[in-house]
Amino acid sequence: MENESQRGSPTRGDRQRERTRRKLLDAGRTLIAERGVAGLRIQEITERADVALGSFYNHFTTKEALVEAVISESLTDLAAATMTSVRHVVDPAEVVASSCLRIIRLAFDDPDFARLVVNLGHADSLFGTAMHPYARIAVERGLATGRFAVVDIEVTLTAIIGGAFGLIRGILDGRHGRGAEEAFTQHVLTSLGLTPTDAAAVSGSVAATIGR
Repeated sequence: MENESQRGSPTRGDRQRERTRRKLLDAGRTLIAERGVAGLRIQEITERADVALGSFYNHFTTKEALVEAVISESLTDLAAATMTSVRHVVDPAEVVASSCLRIIRLAFDDPDFARLVVNLGHADSLFGTAMHPYARIAVERGLATGRFAVVDIEVTLTAIIGGAFGLIRGILDGRHGRGAEEAFTQHVLTSLGLTPTDAAAVSGSVAATIGR
């Protein structure tokens, strides 16, 4: 008779390790929200997670590694939630517009978190990895319906995601103010094949719906 390991299913030990990792991530996320990264201590994290101090190093090599994991997970959750919020929207252009507006507004609505994201090591890579799967789904939907037209989807996605990251950093640095998110959204929609007039109409309509 095959055991769990032979079948490829998670063993009891695997499940315990995953529970411990989940506790550490949740504790880290809570402490970062409460006091930021600067004063974060590994012992505090393990105490909040109610696990042994040594357990931390079974999952993360450093405090910074845990912070990266927390931020990466938070960004993925944000991207997933953004797509979920528009799952019933028919027009792919409106889906993209809503996603762009919500992601860029992170710099205005939660600047502390946005600043933490852009200041991490490999920040652009973490941001891209979190956003790419959801952005690709949205763009592919528009290509399938004929709403969008692009030469190369991967080049387009790289430009859009990289532009979003750069704009968030620019907003935090004070180089752009309110309205930048709508200008960016219109730019994205035109890069996907909409006319400037159509892009402005879609962006304005979605912005009014989700609130300026």
